Amino acid sequence: MADEQSFQPSPLNTNGLCLLSLDGGGVRGFSSLLILKDLMTQLNSKRSGQPPVKPCDVFDLIGGTSTGGLIAIMLGRLEMDVDECLMAYTELMESIFSQKINNVPVDWSGNIISQYDSKRLKSAIEMVITRAGFSPTDLMNDEKLRPTKVFVCTTSKDTSQTVRLRSYSVSNEDTLSATICEAALATSAATKFFDPVSIGKQQFVDGAFGANNPVEEVEEEAADIWCTKSRDLKPLVKCFLSVGTGSPDRVPINDNIVKFLSKTLVKMATKSESTNRRFMARWSCEVEAKRCFRFNVEQELQDVHMAQFDKQSVIESATCDYLHQPVQKSQMRYCSLNLTDKQDKADDNFEFAIREHHAQLAHFRFLQTMRPTEHLLNHEHSVCWTVPFERNLRYVDRGVVDAVKRILFDKKCPTRVALFGLGGVGKTQVALELAHQTRDLYTDCDIFWIPAVDMESLQQAYQTLADQLGIETVDSGEDVKTLVQRHLSMRNTGRWLMIFDNADEVDMWMGSQDCRNGGLEDFLPTSDRGAIVFTTRSTKVAHHVASTDVINISEMDQQEAMEVLQKCLLDKKLLHDTDSIGKLLNRLTFLPLAIVQAASFINQNGMGLKAYLDLLDGQEQSEIDLLSEDFEDKGRYKSIRNPVAITWLSSFAQIQRQNQTAADYMCFMACMQEKDIPVSLLPPIEAVQQQKAIGVLSSYSFVRTRNEGTRLDMHRLVHLATRNWLRSNNYLREWQAHVLHYVERSFPKMDITYRDSWRAAVPHALRILDLTVGENISGTRFELQCKVANCHVHDGRPREARKLYSEALELVSADLGSESEHALGVLSKLAEAYENEGNLEKAIEISEQVLEKRIRINGSDSHATNYALLCLASSYVEANKAQKAKELYNIAIPYFVKNFGPGSPEAIDAIHRLAVLYSSQGYLSDGAELALQLLQISRNVRGSDNIATANLMLALARVYMQQWRLEDADDLLREALEVFRRTAGPEHHNTVNVMGWIANLREYQGRHEDAIALRVECVRVCRQYFGADHLITRTHLAYLENSATPTTLRGFMKYHFTAFRRSEAMLERRARYPKVQAYGIFSVSRQPKNDPLLREIQEAVKNMSFERQHTLERRSYAS
Repeated sequence: MADEQSFQPSPLNTNGLCLLSLDGGGVRGFSSLLILKDLMTQLNSKRSGQPPVKPCDVFDLIGGTSTGGLIAIMLGRLEMDVDECLMAYTELMESIFSQKINNVPVDWSGNIISQYDSKRLKSAIEMVITRAGFSPTDLMNDEKLRPTKVFVCTTSKDTSQTVRLRSYSVSNEDTLSATICEAALATSAATKFFDPVSIGKQQFVDGAFGANNPVEEVEEEAADIWCTKSRDLKPLVKCFLSVGTGSPDRVPINDNIVKFLSKTLVKMATKSESTNRRFMARWSCEVEAKRCFRFNVEQELQDVHMAQFDKQSVIESATCDYLHQPVQKSQMRYCSLNLTDKQDKADDNFEFAIREHHAQLAHFRFLQTMRPTEHLLNHEHSVCWTVPFERNLRYVDRGVVDAVKRILFDKKCPTRVALFGLGGVGKTQVALELAHQTRDLYTDCDIFWIPAVDMESLQQAYQTLADQLGIETVDSGEDVKTLVQRHLSMRNTGRWLMIFDNADEVDMWMGSQDCRNGGLEDFLPTSDRGAIVFTTRSTKVAHHVASTDVINISEMDQQEAMEVLQKCLLDKKLLHDTDSIGKLLNRLTFLPLAIVQAASFINQNGMGLKAYLDLLDGQEQSEIDLLSEDFEDKGRYKSIRNPVAITWLSSFAQIQRQNQTAADYMCFMACMQEKDIPVSLLPPIEAVQQQKAIGVLSSYSFVRTRNEGTRLDMHRLVHLATRNWLRSNNYLREWQAHVLHYVERSFPKMDITYRDSWRAAVPHALRILDLTVGENISGTRFELQCKVANCHVHDGRPREARKLYSEALELVSADLGSESEHALGVLSKLAEAYENEGNLEKAIEISEQVLEKRIRINGSDSHATNYALLCLASSYVEANKAQKAKELYNIAIPYFVKNFGPGSPEAIDAIHRLAVLYSSQGYLSDGAELALQLLQISRNVRGSDNIATANLMLALARVYMQQWRLEDADDLLREALEVFRRTAGPEHHNTVNVMGWIANLREYQGRHEDAIALRVECVRVCRQYFGADHLITRTHLAYLENSATPTTLRGFMKYHFTAFRRSEAMLERRARYPKVQAYGIFSVSRQPKNDPLLREIQEAVKNMSFERQHTLERRSYAS
């Protein structure tokens, strides 16, 4: 069994909060700096040759008061090291305390006056700021990202409240805008020593009045930044260091005229240690764990007053003696060791990372305590690999992959890299090699390949990715891109690499009208264990998504191009013809794509290099120019002819002579999206002939096969050259119309069984729809638009479906009229899309229009009109207009039951909607009765051994459980489980779902051991068939943990007392259905409605004949 040492280390060890609190104390601040110097010396000596760090590099937050505030500003805001700070501090103290201007702190009127020159203080502080490379007028908070956060305490003269002047912003709190100089003056303007400081319209005095030891201010400020809601700071703190200025003399000074003032000041000066005792009591566990430290010279500094700058030698001697005490040496060693592990600063979401780690650790410990089944629950990471291509064994290393790996894997921060280069230069091959090397290097790394040719291709890729990761998308109501982003941004997802290939469209990434939520950059995941690579031809996209980490893949030199040709040519004897090789490579401008295509032609036709050069020379320049249209990189060829165009022309002419089907396939694919083309969408021919045609295209490097030969990819430039050839020969419109008709006819069946097929077809259908806008083929366009829209509905993408339905409606209305059967059918679909999108007002408006037209055109007693009633009723239910919905059901359901029987698809659908309505209103008895009727219908029509019937068993059992009819629920669940096992298999998610509900039932019955055994079996099956990281597996694992280890009083009561579980179920039902009738303190369920409609359905089911049922079944499937 793995021990806890092997578990992923806590982020607290490397990124935990390091906080520094600096006391006030005048010249005794010199002692604080000597303590910090000793600490930083030990810390840097432990860094094993790494560059030395400064306090601002180590501490996340530095807070100080009075002289501690000055030091905080110098170390944090001015980013000094300790030696620089010591020198500046010494000069500052000598400058301001070398001469008094008043020996008595009050005037003849009894007003407090300053004993030292405030102007001298200001000049000295300005000098320190200037020497550090800043301006005295620079704002304390200049909105720039700094190595550390700094604040100083000062006291409002008007309210006597402590005020924090910050170098950063805090959410939901206004920070006074002050310059560095003003902040330094405000924190150090000690009463009787210096004049108050004005910032804006407010006046401030020394922060020591309110917080001479600011440790509690630092604690509160850190909570405001990193744990605003929970206020639970301790779990986030790696090291909390408080540094004092020496314990002062506690004997008050009796100077008669200033007696009260002197006593008050002495009490405030001695407040530091009382604050510390209070703080250390609260943080005693952290002190014991060597995460909280206090250093403060206890002896020999009592007689050093805060203005005696000439006692520097006394302060130094006392501090050195203090640091050499065995106890302090030990504490200093522990503190420096703690800080040595600090690697990165904590971000604002650090609390979430800590809580996530604690949850994972608790989960890990739980797994270690499981009985012999614990091996079933271990989270072995199921690695995802969605790269569609095999490794290119002919890849020529140009050092680019190593450069990318250095950026991706040597940095500690989340990284994005963009590979920029012109078409055909080899960007995709670099990314492919990177993917394979990364898999070799990190065997636990998920690697995702996403074609970013257009929005639909990217959307489909994200959907596939979500399926592999086990993310439920259809019922979530959120964009699949958001769901994938959220999943990969979680730290427990593990290591991953995401590659966006062909990210060329500027509007997709930077935002446009089509991208309503901004550019696609908004959907990119961020994780310190993940990295993203883009291949792009656009410098705008490259710098937008990757900032400065852009690698320009330049053209190959002659040696690299020679290596590509050498690896591609089958006949190695040709390599001896060095003169022809040089000419050929120059002719092809060392472009990898052109070299590969030239070598493929030579291999396929068995010709020599000189013969191939002669073939290229024989091509007309005008034809090359036509094929080169829209090549964004044609300018690079200058006077040289486009190498892609000339190699394409030679190869395509040969293919036409060799295999006309292959040439036709090229033309067909030129009218589709160039990536991920399903072979099933190509015009059908005999399987052997089709394989030969694809083999020819592959041998000439025009296409690349993937997914075991079921999908094809065509390079963008090859795709473009083919389209240009079609256009130049006036074939393009003809081919586009042909492809539109064929794609519409061959579009995969709209059934969940074929979901992968129609998902793959959608991008190509959208592409041909875009290409044929305005063509006189409206009927075909209409049919294809509706089919694609239906796919979007099934995939939970109502917005995209609505757009297509709207376009289809406009098309068919113009062609056949707005009240034609096709138009009204699409109008109903449009209403459904609005309803799924959540725009119920619009859905109801359109459904009412449909109903009004149906009544007028088809009559009130027609199938179409009554179906429109059902659709409108559904929208009413969603809009909480139950009474209106019920009125429509009273009309529609009897019609379908009477005319088509209760087993017809329309009747089953309508009765199901009515059952949902009853349940939503709290009429559980009626809902259960309707569910029972549906189950009986399904048994008769479909048979008991049917998945749809089993689903109805589950639905009825859940209602029974709400009614506490546990035995009835038990019978149904066990029957449903057997059906699912026989029909869907023991590993099907529906089977596991029923097992989970039986486990819930066993808990209701008090049979805890049986419940846990079932949940263990659920986890075992899920882990085996779906993988440990799948959402279904994680869900059942969470159920198991909650069942096995109740951690709350409520969980304990549910675990041990059946009566408590029943009471909780009743309370939950009352909360869900608030209109339950109440009498005093008693509540009862809603009474059955005794609805005539319900009785009519019951009677119809009773009278169903077996023969009619099978007729209805055949009609149902035919429709």
